[in-house]
Amino acid sequence: MQHKKLNFKDISQQNILYYDEELEEACLSICKSLRIHNMPAYDSQHYYELRDGNFSKKEIEETDKLLTENPIFDEGLLKKFKSHRDSVLFVFKGEVLSGIVHFADYNQTKVLQAIQDDVLTFERRMRQYLFLKSYRNEDMINFFHYRAEKYDNTKEFYSEKIGILEKRADEMNQLGEFQVFDLRDLLEFGNSSYTDKLFPSETIEVNGRKIDQIRLVTSLRNMAMHGKNPVEKDEETSVYSIESLRYLFTALRTLEDFTYHIEKLISSQEDYRKSLVMDNRSKLEIIHEHHPQALNYFIGD
Repeated sequence: MQHKKLNFKDISQQNILYYDEELEEACLSICKSLRIHNMPAYDSQHYYELRDGNFSKKEIEETDKLLTENPIFDEGLLKKFKSHRDSVLFVFKGEVLSGIVHFADYNQTKVLQAIQDDVLTFERRMRQYLFLKSYRNEDMINFFHYRAEKYDNTKEFYSEKIGILEKRADEMNQLGEFQVFDLRDLLEFGNSSYTDKLFPSETIEVNGRKIDQIRLVTSLRNMAMHGKNPVEKDEETSVYSIESLRYLFTALRTLEDFTYHIEKLISSQEDYRKSLVMDNRSKLEIIHEHHPQALNYFIGD
């Protein structure tokens, strides 16, 4: 998955502002503006912590360190960020300080792009799986009718969706199966008793609240597509919230589980297996007849 390839070299702030005792007033002003309480020393071994208007020299401990090659979505990072004042960690290339990272740095465009790629890949797989299970656009529309008739609290919502789809009938036929339906539609269809829960989801706990996995994954899609910051500020304190980072980690773990599960379901489908066998046999025959040139073509040098 694309988001798992990101490391701290990708998101850390590499334009470092170091503490300098000869320009301490400037350092104080910068810390106040950025709402931070420490600045690194020039030696890659220490930092200066600001307390009660004074800087004191501290050693950079192993718990304060990250390496440029460390993946940014490792589960242990939540504890590491939370335990450090300001949630600021020092990023090293070998033994040399190369950057500073705060969990607000997860709001960068490259993170959103990676998440967007992963969500879209999963969404395409969902459409492929439903097609392999012999479902079509008509089945989704029938599902909307089913939801409108069975549940009073969703009747108006699904009735409105049905009306919109009736107006888009020509477009729906031109685009192909399931192309006009969004990710939430696909997931709710898969999790429904209407389809015998062919792709079930659960409710899990995040930050002390129970949240449906469908909501977690669709929130990732909405966030990435609309360019919203995954790490948000607390409304009362205006400080970036570690809870929003935990939510992001949980949502991405759910997306990963969903993606691996859908890949397994697709690979076990009979029609998919048949197409795989036919494609492989074709390659084997070509390689057998034209070896070694064809072999290099299919598997590279």
